[in-house]
Amino acid sequence: MSKPSVAKVVKDFMMQANRPYALNDVVDRCGKELGKAAIQKSLDSLVDKEILVVKTYGKHKIYFPKQNENIMELKKNIHITKQKLAQARQAFNSKENQLSEVETKLRSLSKIKTVTQLEEEKEKLMDDIRVTNEKLRCYEAQEQQNKLTAQDIKQIEKQYANVSTAYRKRKRICTDMLDAIMEGYPKTKKALIADIGVETDEEVGFNVQLKR
Repeated sequence: MSKPSVAKVVKDFMMQANRPYALNDVVDRCGKELGKAAIQKSLDSLVDKEILVVKTYGKHKIYFPKQNENIMELKKNIHITKQKLAQARQAFNSKENQLSEVETKLRSLSKIKTVTQLEEEKEKLMDDIRVTNEKLRCYEAQEQQNKLTAQDIKQIEKQYANVSTAYRKRKRICTDMLDAIMEGYPKTKKALIADIGVETDEEVGFNVQLKR
C-alpha cells in the first residue's frame, strides 16, 4: 500500500479538524518529516482550489476549511457523534445497573455470618447434640428402672428437639452460603470446601441420627 501524498495528509487533517491553524501548527500535527515547504505548498494549493481559506494577520497566515464546502461533512460527523454518544450512554446505563445489582448483593452478603463463624456454631451444636444424646440414653436407661417421670422425659425430648432444630438451621445456612459462593467459583464444590477449610460431618466423624 503506497504512502499518502503530503497534499492528501494535509487536506484530511484540515477537513477533519475543521478549525483554524497556522503553518507551524499544521507542521507539528501532520509531522515534521513531511517537510515544512511541502506542507506550505499543499496549503496554498488547497486555497487555490477553494477547499481552504487563508487569512493574513500581519506576517502570519491562518488556514481553515471553507465552511460552505464542508457543511455536509459536518452534518455527517455530528450524526456519527450522536450515535456514538447514544451507544456510550446505553453502555454506561448497563454498567450502572450491573454495579447496582452487585452492590445490593454485597449488602445482602455482609449480613450473613462468615464460614468460620458458622463452623464454630456448628461445632458447638454438634457437641451439644452429643451431650444431649448421651443424657437421653442415660435417662432412657433410668426410665427403664422407673427413675424417670413422664415430665422428665418430655423436658429432655424438648431440649433435644431445640438443639436438633438449631443444628439443622445452622447447617442449612452454611450450605446456602457455599452455594452462593459457588455461583462465581471456577472449581468444584469439593474443591471450594477444601480451599476454605470447611470440615464436613463425615470428615469429623459426626454421624448422629437426628430425630424428626
